[in-house]
Amino acid sequence: MIEQYVFEVTRRLPEKNRDDIALELQSTIEDMLPDNYEEKDIIHILEKLGDPITLANKYRERPAYLIGPGFYDLYIHTLKMILPIAAILSVITLIATEIIRNTDLSAFPLIITIFGKAIWTLITTIIHVFFWVTLVFFILERAGVSTERMTITGEKWKPEDLKNRIIVPKKKRISKGEVFTGFIWTGIWATIYFNAIHIIGVYEKLDNDKGLQLVAPIFQQDVLLTYWPVIITLILLEVAFNIYKWVCGQWTMKLAIMNSIFHLLYTTLFIIIISNSELIHPSFITYMSTLMDVSTATINSGITWVIVITVATVIITTIVSIYEGFKKAKITS
Repeated sequence: MIEQYVFEVTRRLPEKNRDDIALELQSTIEDMLPDNYEEKDIIHILEKLGDPITLANKYRERPAYLIGPGFYDLYIHTLKMILPIAAILSVITLIATEIIRNTDLSAFPLIITIFGKAIWTLITTIIHVFFWVTLVFFILERAGVSTERMTITGEKWKPEDLKNRIIVPKKKRISKGEVFTGFIWTGIWATIYFNAIHIIGVYEKLDNDKGLQLVAPIFQQDVLLTYWPVIITLILLEVAFNIYKWVCGQWTMKLAIMNSIFHLLYTTLFIIIISNSELIHPSFITYMSTLMDVSTATINSGITWVIVITVATVIITTIVSIYEGFKKAKITS
């Protein structure tokens, strides 16, 4: 219970301070305990120290005055949860809209346009989320809502709650950065997939030397879109999987199995699509044949080798990812 209490306090503090505060708190608790102490003595001491959330706020270098200690932990957790999702959705929507709206622009001007608007979109989204979440918590606190329901279990904290908590080893935890990267990756590949003919291909400089122009797309968009029902399903599954990882917060055997199934589905679909003989755009083959002064048969042979190497790389990456999932799920300390 002492170890769990220390963990519940320090996990809410900046990582650079956790070890020092953990040692200090551990020592404080041990000094307060009598010789040959029993569980009831531990409970009595922990009740004196109080809710880990409240104690953690006392250790913070910067006290939270706008949002009081009783709400601060939940307030920060809510911001960390909503901000990345809102930012990702707003940027993905912007990218997809700009690509569809500006099909006449060459690559470089389009990238500059998207980049500029993305920065403003992110700033606006962050301001809105921060304002509304802060306003909600400000009203809750000023309205006198009890902070006893803003604790670990949703009820007034008591030392017995620690018995139901598990200390998660660091290597077993799923960081918010990992989940955030997953959302970003989903947005990137989904946007590229549905706009491949405007994004992936061979670019040449414009005559006025003011940018690049796509002259030979690599993939045929109509062939890619024949798989759209499966792709949409996969996107939804990937988003749901990332949300589930966020909720779990740690690798478990159930999550590792889900990770395996998801990666096998992803890899199978990738192999099916990339193996389609009609996937490569004829203009790309013609362009490369002219550029390299070789026959189209030679270009097709080279493309086949690239596909084989790509498939092998994806399979190896999938195996490694599945292995890592089970490896982390088995960590116990």
